[in-house]
Amino acid sequence: MLGFCKMFLSSVQPTITNFDFVRDHGVSIEKTAVEAELSYLADFDARDLTVDMTGHYLVLEGTVTSAADAERAVKVAREIVGSDRVMSRLVVVQPATALI
Repeated sequence: MLGFCKMFLSSVQPTITNFDFVRDHGVSIEKTAVEAELSYLADFDARDLTVDMTGHYLVLEGTVTSAADAERAVKVAREIVGSDRVMSRLVVVQPATALI
């Protein structure tokens, strides 16, 4: 039986399988790589977050539930595409509390 392990591109994931992603590789996979990495973050809801490429810039847009989540998303993107190529348009929106 083959075993599978997840390989992560950013240091946000607590694993020994992180590796350096070669920047400026010329292949347009950065958007997909960031989306995949964000989908594996523990306790992170990316349902209202979009990742797009605008020219050479990766744009994070949408809402997150905390400033810490916004920072985590930006950190992942910067580690994959480079810190000078990430634009964040993330807005922190606290979840509504139930009224009793």
